Amino acid sequence: MPIIVLLPGLGADERLFEPLHSAIPSLVVPPWPTPKSGDSLLAFAKRLLSVIPGGENMYLGGASFGGMVALELAALVRPRGVFLIGSCTSPQSITPVAQLTRAFLHVVPVSLFRPRRWQMPFVTPMFGRLTSGQRALFLSMAERTPASFLKWGLEAILSWHPSPVAVPVHHIHGSRDRLIPIGRVQPNRVVSGGGHLLTLTHAEEVVAFLSEAASDRHG
Repeated sequence: MPIIVLLPGLGADERLFEPLHSAIPSLVVPPWPTPKSGDSLLAFAKRLLSVIPGGENMYLGGASFGGMVALELAALVRPRGVFLIGSCTSPQSITPVAQLTRAFLHVVPVSLFRPRRWQMPFVTPMFGRLTSGQRALFLSMAERTPASFLKWGLEAILSWHPSPVAVPVHHIHGSRDRLIPIGRVQPNRVVSGGGHLLTLTHAEEVVAFLSEAASDRHG
């Protein structure tokens, strides 16, 4: 099986893909570099060039924000294809509620992006139906993410100007994704009842989708 490089969503880390590792031994999840102030997604993607495997037998992909970065990377390294897991190819696909924040994000202090436990009952429903263990993992990943990274990432997403990608894009999406609504994207496969964290809640469907696409001799 080819190497599959996956990038986690904003506020997540390599643990987002733990349910996939046993089924995809070639899976690689590189660490996020530290962005510089004002970095675009393309500039940020360039910082990943030194930590991703080289070679032609590679797929890039990611969940949510990670899929967007993977698209920018694909414009630089030309993998065999790109996997989008609950992600999109344009900032216009993101829920309008998030898009409305773009005008004043620059004046919001970084401290307000620091996750707090009391916020979780209000935040986690946006990510779909989660078990208690999945909610605990979600909180742990969010707490580990620097607030400055969260703020920069949201600003970069909302000001994203996608680069042209000349490789196949394989997209799997949840029918109940509230952050990137299904009506705003055109995925190859829809997971019925799936929310935004498909690799945690519907790992088997994600593994099957990745394996099928990666084994396609045209992919």
